[in-house]
Amino acid sequence: MRYLKNIFFFSASFSGKAGRIEYGFYLLFSILCGWFALYLNSKVDLDNEKILYLFYDCLIILLVLVPMQAAATRRLRDLNANPTFIIFNFIPVLNIAFAMFLLFVKSKTKKINE
Repeated sequence: MRYLKNIFFFSASFSGKAGRIEYGFYLLFSILCGWFALYLNSKVDLDNEKILYLFYDCLIILLVLVPMQAAATRRLRDLNANPTFIIFNFIPVLNIAFAMFLLFVKSKTKKINE
């Protein structure tokens, strides 16, 4: 439940840390929105009113971009890595490997059991 609260209320916050599960939710949402944007892109017809799909396509991409970058930055902070590595998300083939790395690598912070 804590992860869902973070997703809805802190989606555009670049401060703090994000665990693997929270980052996984963002990645799943980003992939689903990307598939929907590709579907809308395939339906674009420049000769009639379906050109509006192109607007929706761009809107979906813009609304997903900031929360995904914020989650990746918070995940990098959780790994004690430099947040400037976020630049790897903008390199076309490297972004897939970078997302999988962030999803599967364990946190470097030690949890203190009291």
